[in-house]
Amino acid sequence: MEIRTRSGNIYSYNKQTGEILGGSISAQLPKWNFAPFVPFESMPQVDSFILGLTEQCNLRCTYCCYSGNYVNKRSHNTVSMGTEDVDDILLFIDSLTNNRPIKIFLYGGEPLLNYNIVHYAIEESRKQWDNDVSFTVSTNGMTLTKERIDWLVANNVVLALSIDGTKPFHDSYRVDAQGNGSYTRAYDALKYIKTTYPEYAKDMSLIMTLASFDKIVNIAEAWNNDEVLRDWAPTMMNSLAPNFSKGVDKADYEEVKEFYDVLLDTYEKHQDWVVLRKLLESCVAYWRERPIFEPSTSVPMATCLPNNTKLYIDAHLQIGVCEKMSDNYRIGNIKDGIDWVKANSFVCDYYNKRVERCKDCSAVRMCNMCLTALEHTDEQWDILCHNEQVYTRVFMYLFCEMAERGLIK
Repeated sequence: MEIRTRSGNIYSYNKQTGEILGGSISAQLPKWNFAPFVPFESMPQVDSFILGLTEQCNLRCTYCCYSGNYVNKRSHNTVSMGTEDVDDILLFIDSLTNNRPIKIFLYGGEPLLNYNIVHYAIEESRKQWDNDVSFTVSTNGMTLTKERIDWLVANNVVLALSIDGTKPFHDSYRVDAQGNGSYTRAYDALKYIKTTYPEYAKDMSLIMTLASFDKIVNIAEAWNNDEVLRDWAPTMMNSLAPNFSKGVDKADYEEVKEFYDVLLDTYEKHQDWVVLRKLLESCVAYWRERPIFEPSTSVPMATCLPNNTKLYIDAHLQIGVCEKMSDNYRIGNIKDGIDWVKANSFVCDYYNKRVERCKDCSAVRMCNMCLTALEHTDEQWDILCHNEQVYTRVFMYLFCEMAERGLIK
């Protein structure tokens, strides 16, 4: 993999060692030799559990993966957990892992629509594990009253709140069933938290999901001009999962690089814009922190199973690898536990598909392809692989360009 910065310098990536070298690499690098798939019957590192308390939601975000527009993804409905479901889940968690502390993430839909169960899950978990359990609630903020915020803060529950920029950007996508924007309620909750609980606010997660990054400069400027948000960097900035039912285009390296050049030029002039800083830092994170080592005889295939640290439990009490996996790829249920045959078959299928596709690829170490890609066809994998390679190369360019300009912190 090779890039040229705007100053004319050429840098090459040695996929075997992880080094970035000046100039071109003329020698042909060997193919990857992947370690063979090893069947497993345990997940020793799991300590986090995402509970889908309800599949109800009071918003109808236009990009939502649960909108019915994604193949193999559920749609909004009224299925919710009850107290007996929570009791069974806590027994399952206790039987599966000895790792402490246990981390529980309350998820939906909108989990606060099942607020009594939020209460119940937290109280019963504390009875069972005392201080060896922590909680995070993912929310759109629509029902975050002052009383609820006070209770969550008093009980050391971390909030992960979705906010997609300032009002005009957020309200373009995050709307209710009548098409009304949801920004004001989310913003009022954030303002109350920051004013009343400034230390608590520092541990909150702000999740920004953007249907497109085309407006990111406008979002960054508006965010910087807002008195509540300006020094509150988003914790995560997400793009949309590829939706092949609507078509996924192949990315063009030069076009993508040109887009990030504009962002970088803007950031160089406005380094206090936390939204741009967060985006660029996330783009170059792997390149900045990449391991550099001598090549070994084989490398492990990058999969979450069996080295995953989390499991997802949906409102039907089915077990998934994570909340991003298609509903068609569950690996067990609370009553019967993990179906190890099924879990192994998923990983084996994924391994067999990648072992041939990835043997010549220089982007393997940074690749975001994961088990969620199992549902895609070979043709769709071709597009996903192409786009991974384009963005990996663009982000290498971005890293080198930022390093030359002294913008890597």
